[in-house]
Amino acid sequence: SSGINAEWPLRPGDQNQQLSLIDNQDTYLQERERNIKTIYSKIEELGSMMGRLSQMIANQGETISLLDTNVTDIQTNVDAAHSELLKYFQSISSNRWLMFKVFGILIVFFIIFVVFMA
Repeated sequence: SSGINAEWPLRPGDQNQQLSLIDNQDTYLQERERNIKTIYSKIEELGSMMGRLSQMIANQGETISLLDTNVTDIQTNVDAAHSELLKYFQSISSNRWLMFKVFGILIVFFIIFVVFMA
């Protein structure tokens, strides 16, 4: 009872148990280290994927901006084409009476030609 552990000096079987316990702890620590490295590599891979996703989103934003510009240009062109078609329609409508007159005169000349020349 002088404060010295009664189990010291170790018996040969106890030493093997302690070595086995140290080996188990070493194996456990190595397994945890492998797991930590695996988790770290997965986190790096996830970070890389997020970076690529961010780049894809930025590219899609540029594409959407270009599409918006193209739609605006198309709307302007369609409006201009509509106004030109209206001008052409009005031009044709005003010339319609002239075409009827010319067609009527041609019919009269055809009738005169058939009646008097035949």
